[in-house]
Amino acid sequence: MARPEKVAKMENIRASFLNNSVVFLTDFAGLSVEEISNLRSSLKEKGADYKVLKNTLTLLAIKDTDYEALSRFIVGPVAAAFTSGDAMAIAKELVAYARQNPKLKLKAGYMEGRVLDANAVKSVATLPPREVLLAKVMGSMRSPIYSLHSVLSGPYRKLTYALASIADAKSQAA
Repeated sequence: MARPEKVAKMENIRASFLNNSVVFLTDFAGLSVEEISNLRSSLKEKGADYKVLKNTLTLLAIKDTDYEALSRFIVGPVAAAFTSGDAMAIAKELVAYARQNPKLKLKAGYMEGRVLDANAVKSVATLPPREVLLAKVMGSMRSPIYSLHSVLSGPYRKLTYALASIADAKSQAA
């Protein structure tokens, strides 16, 4: 029979996974408590919780969930950054911290129903912010409409200029 405190920890881990849409797994072997605390606080500022996971409890917690595909990465020392906010900001923070401190290694991630390996997490970190991507999409959608408007309004504009010049010529002649 499972001990109540372990069941409670497992349910807490399960809730962390289920209540967040994005998870990044890291290997923190070799990091000091101070370094982990610094990483945890910098991720907290970006809207993520960074938790050290117990492998057995985590494997039990994610069993029969969408996150079960992460099981193959839950080996050795594992910590997870959980967020429902800006995934790119969290990925950038993790990659930047790993660049400063090579002891931190990215293992995997889970985002939008897909498992990401370490290289994919690094790719997510290189993407521009969401607002910039949306602005680019809107700009590319707006550009053809403005071009069409310009082409279609060209003859009317030329007619208006021609009529204006005829009116000016007649007013100067009179």
